[in-house]
Amino acid sequence: MAPPTKARVAILTCSVVAVTAIGGWYGADLKMSQEARKSTYKSKNANGTETLAQLQDARMALVVRRTELEKKIAELDRKRTPADADVSSKLGDKR
Repeated sequence: MAPPTKARVAILTCSVVAVTAIGGWYGADLKMSQEARKSTYKSKNANGTETLAQLQDARMALVVRRTELEKKIAELDRKRTPADADVSSKLGDKR
C-alpha cells in the first residue's frame, strides 16, 4: 500500500469537514422547522386564555427588547463627542 500523499490527506480532511458542517446545518434547520410546526399547531388549537397568555408573553419579550435598545441608544448618545454632534447637525439629524 502506498503512503498517503498530502493532496489525498487534504481532500479527505476537507470532505470530512464539509460533511460535518452540512450535517450540522441540516440538523439545525430540521429542528427549527419542527419547532415552527409545533408553535403553529399550538396557536391554532389554543383557546382564548392560552392565546391571551401567548400574546402577553410575546409582548413582554418585545418590551424587554425595546428597553435594551433604548438603553443602547441613550448610551451611544451620551458617548457622542461634540464633533460628532456638529457633523450630525450639519447632516440634518433630528434626534
